[in-house]
Amino acid sequence: MSLHLSSARGADRRVVVSCDVAGCPVQVEPPPIESWRNDADARVYAREHAKGWTHDAARQTDYCPTHAASSTAPAAGVVPPRPTTAARDEAGNPLDRDEYAQRLRARLAEGGEAAVAARLLEELAGIYRGETIGALAHDVAALLDRRGRQP
Repeated sequence: MSLHLSSARGADRRVVVSCDVAGCPVQVEPPPIESWRNDADARVYAREHAKGWTHDAARQTDYCPTHAASSTAPAAGVVPPRPTTAARDEAGNPLDRDEYAQRLRARLAEGGEAAVAARLLEELAGIYRGETIGALAHDVAALLDRRGRQP
């Protein structure tokens, strides 16, 4: 969750609840109120008005209705889903990181070293989106892709 404070003195503060699953763009802004006693008050208000959203108090994270299961602890022995940051399926959903790693290992075994390196760099670029290291990873991935297409 993020609190956005207005710059005008005495103006209403905006509270925007953001889903904490990597790559999820879903946000909700509950109706504004005039003032809160403190930021904790604002968070409680926002969470109460974000219908279908869940909150993990231990990790201080919030989840949209689609990712609500992420706020519950997995049963003993069950590995929770670990989505990729940049790699997506045809529908645009994140892939499971372990399954994605298996696909990349299979491609590596077929001699696709440059392609595998490029996909790993794109994942790194997704993790560091908006930072110079992320831009560098993206540029190197593009370079590897271009070299892989040349005869």
